[in-house]
Amino acid sequence: MMHIEWGKGSGFNLGRIGDTGIRVERFNIASKGEVPARWRFLLADDDKTYMHCDDREFATVPELEDAAIKWLVDAGRLNYLH
Repeated sequence: MMHIEWGKGSGFNLGRIGDTGIRVERFNIASKGEVPARWRFLLADDDKTYMHCDDREFATVPELEDAAIKWLVDAGRLNYLH
């Protein structure tokens, strides 16, 4: 199954999708202490700075991950693996 491998430490919000050459950056747009948190993401590959900046807001990181992978599949950048 395809998934995003998130970084550790200062790279906490930076991830990669296996060896596909695709990078994901997540960011929380909620004000400090605001509940619930809201997340957005950016997608890039090793050749482009950014190839997609999503304007939707997600309540959870798993929702964000699903949306990022779906965008990549729909755009023809990834073949979905079950």
